[in-house]
Amino acid sequence: MQIVVVYVFPLGVAGKYHDMAVRFLDTYHQHPPGMTHDTVIVCNGAPLTDEIRWMFDALPGIIYLEHDNSGFDVGAYQRAAREIPCDLMVFFGGSTYLRGPNWLQRMVGAYQAHGDAQYGTMGNVGQRHANVSPHIRTTAFWMPPHLMNSYPTVITKPEQRYGFEHGRNCFTSWVSTQGLKSWVVNWSREYEWPNWNDSPNGFHRGNQSDLIAGDRLTMPPYYPTP
Repeated sequence: MQIVVVYVFPLGVAGKYHDMAVRFLDTYHQHPPGMTHDTVIVCNGAPLTDEIRWMFDALPGIIYLEHDNSGFDVGAYQRAAREIPCDLMVFFGGSTYLRGPNWLQRMVGAYQAHGDAQYGTMGNVGQRHANVSPHIRTTAFWMPPHLMNSYPTVITKPEQRYGFEHGRNCFTSWVSTQGLKSWVVNWSREYEWPNWNDSPNGFHRGNQSDLIAGDRLTMPPYYPTP
């Protein structure tokens, strides 16, 4: 199986995104993936530089893409899915970090158990009053790239990015219309909608120790769900 891990590095090396990238790299090296993979770094909104190469060149099978930041991280994900052939593609946003060893092995195991589907480390069951539909959070999710490529809209504008993640016609809803499932995958098991919040230590629950990967919303302070 050919596996590609995509990390989106927004807006060059300055400021908070540089610090987030350093955290991603630190946690990657602290927590080996447990499986062989290639790596795509998307330079989102800035050109590839020697400093970026210095940061990321040690990752396996490194490939760099330059993207114009259209559609933010989702536009970058779609670009990678269109251009990089593989069997399974893991998408990480700029604020993502890894929370334990063998994370990729766990992700692949879930895919091998359930087949074509959308998978993620965190789900949001929706907030109707805020016009947020149930969705897999797009900072740490994975699927065969043909599924991403089949989504009928190419995301090129900032306002489309949020619709893709949690709007009425979001990617998770579209996956359901294809007769496929969206799974939240933790260290211990997989959860199908509507049971995404069943892990007592999942996203914004308990001590969050069951999360394979986190992002800026899993860092303290956070607000546990009911």
